[in-house]
Amino acid sequence: MSRFQELGENRLVVLQQLTSSQELCKALHYDDGNYLDKPDIEDTSELISNKIFPYGHVPKLADTASSYLTFSFKDYRPVKNSFKSGLLHFQIIVHKDLISTDYEMLRYDHILVCIDELFNENRELGIGKLEFYRMDEMFVNEKYVGFYLQYKLWDFK
Repeated sequence: MSRFQELGENRLVVLQQLTSSQELCKALHYDDGNYLDKPDIEDTSELISNKIFPYGHVPKLADTASSYLTFSFKDYRPVKNSFKSGLLHFQIIVHKDLISTDYEMLRYDHILVCIDELFNENRELGIGKLEFYRMDEMFVNEKYVGFYLQYKLWDFK
């Protein structure tokens, strides 16, 4: 069996987890400062490849203000010939005009919280629990700001 057989399955699990959170989906979908007060998104799967990308980049950032979330699996390495470890890597990208909200939180901070609630100590991927690894700002461009968030995962070889 391939060492990376489970990557495709894991990608689907992550997509399902992300689209299960109405708060997260609203933060990405609605451009208003009061996005949580907007109607629930009936078909959150429509956000896939429009606002949520199951790979490490946004194909084209919109000229109009928008928010995006990407994720990928990175830095896989062997551990003691029986296991491998890797990182689940998220990128939160928000247009500067959408950072402020009507709530006590900045939009990208709220997205970070939603992701952490879904994935910290999650047991859906690999063996054991996902472990928070790190979070930091990242440069996108003059219109968009971003953060990345990483969780360590473990699996059998």
